[in-house]
Amino acid sequence: MAFLIDDILLLPITGPIAGIRWVLRQIQTMADEELLNEQPWKERLIELQMMLELGEISAEDYAREEAIVFQALRDVRARREQMARDAADAGGEEEPGVGVYTGYGE
Repeated sequence: MAFLIDDILLLPITGPIAGIRWVLRQIQTMADEELLNEQPWKERLIELQMMLELGEISAEDYAREEAIVFQALRDVRARREQMARDAADAGGEEEPGVGVYTGYGE
């Protein structure tokens, strides 16, 4: 009963704080999804290939832009791997688990 009264009395203080926390979690989720999304980069690569085939860009421009796209894809995969490692560390996993070779980088 005492906890219920405390919750009611503290609602004007804890309510807005809980709302702000929820908004911040939503922003973090959206940012993570944006940073971990490979699809726009894959679409950009297809777009570049079509532009090259149609003669809209030179082979040098294609190579330069392709390098940027592949670097971005490597960055996305590195962020995913780092997040997986962080989650495993937070979960108390003692063994490193199975590594996945992506073929990018190194």
